[in-house]
Amino acid sequence: MPKYAIIEVDTGLTVVPILPGKTAEQMAVQLGGVVVDPGPYPSYEEAYDALLALRAEEEAEE
Repeated sequence: MPKYAIIEVDTGLTVVPILPGKTAEQMAVQLGGVVVDPGPYPSYEEAYDALLALRAEEEAEE
């Protein structure tokens, strides 16, 4: 079962699976982004909740 990380790409933050044998950094590079939160999160839902929390923090800072 894959783990998940949060990366930032041109269109914004997104949740990506970390494929077996890969790191969050390798997945980010493969997708043209950078790691924001490497997790790893055990489920997509947990990673997405963390992504929403990051967005809320960014909005609060503005």
